[in-house]
Amino acid sequence: MISAWESGERDASDPYRSILCGVYGRSADELGLSGGTDRVRSDIGLTYSPSLSGAVSTLGDLARFDEMKHSAVTLGKYMPEALNAACLDWLFGTSVTDLSGRSVRVTENDVVEVREMTATFDGLDRKFGGEHCRTMAVRYLRERVIPMIGATKSERVELELFSATAVLCELVGWMAFDTSRHSLAQRYFTQALRFAEASGDRAYAAYVLTSMADQALYLRRPDQALRLAQVARDASTRANTAVAATEATMFEARALAALGDETGCAAALVQAEASFNRIAAEGRPDWGKHWSEVLFASHAATCWVELGKPKEAGELLRLVWDSTKDQARRRVYGAVQLARVALLNRNVEEAAAFATTAVDSAGGLTSHRSREHLAQIRQQLTPYADQPSVESFQQRATLLLAS
Repeated sequence: MISAWESGERDASDPYRSILCGVYGRSADELGLSGGTDRVRSDIGLTYSPSLSGAVSTLGDLARFDEMKHSAVTLGKYMPEALNAACLDWLFGTSVTDLSGRSVRVTENDVVEVREMTATFDGLDRKFGGEHCRTMAVRYLRERVIPMIGATKSERVELELFSATAVLCELVGWMAFDTSRHSLAQRYFTQALRFAEASGDRAYAAYVLTSMADQALYLRRPDQALRLAQVARDASTRANTAVAATEATMFEARALAALGDETGCAAALVQAEASFNRIAAEGRPDWGKHWSEVLFASHAATCWVELGKPKEAGELLRLVWDSTKDQARRRVYGAVQLARVALLNRNVEEAAAFATTAVDSAGGLTSHRSREHLAQIRQQLTPYADQPSVESFQQRATLLLAS
């Protein structure tokens, strides 16, 4: 019975709930015994709610059952059809603002707090990987942010809060993505799209669509990634925001490269560069401040690696490599990509050296994506396993991945 309470399969009923609250001196909600698990459905968070109050309820349930590690949300499969439906609802549906404010008042300082906490979570994620603080971010979303959405506030503060909520949802989605919880990531991305729309920021909504395209590309669905990137590109063009347009067009290029379309990829890269060159004059919104020459070079290099063009990729990757510093996840990715370029140039020794550096950089990370990159380069080096440098890398990589 206790196992059923913990897994969310059954609600704890009285007298057990009251007794446990008395023993631990905590509320039923703090103990995860507040009921409501009858609302668990496998599609929680996958749908785009036209009703804002419905979206708040959905996000609350998603965060709660995520924190409980309920199998309905943590063990689901990535659902492309749900993603397509959400995009159509965003593009053509009618949104309804139907919140009723409670007596607690939310101020601009509260929104600043949300943004600063999100920045803190983001910094930890980039340095240590998505597993490091995802639970903390979900708890903050559930216990602090969601109650603010239903509270009394001015219209300007409300829009700012919706925007901050969207950014936090996207970050939690990225943390889930980084730990290979792809169904969970999809759910948070969908809710980020809904709250970006509620904030009136179509440029950021387009940016969230590009995150969805990135996930589709990672899951080896380049056709879907291309469609999402093209929708994002059209939306960002209408919003006239250079950062969003750059991101969308770059992922259009990435998807075309994965599909082997060199001509289309090259054309998209030219468009991405034109948008990128506008950023300096236009400025970056907070959610796009990470866009830089290094990030542009990283994506462009990945395109050329996918197309088997080591000469075009090499110089770009050197720029990325020189900037990795203390971002271990980026260092792993850069080293693996340089190893792939070395293999394209048939330099096995150099490939093994970079692959070994990637292993060294991944030691303290809780990033499934980084380990996946290591697994891929290990497989690509397998034909050369009789060479000492490759054998040494393979042994070290096997130990790390087994841990």
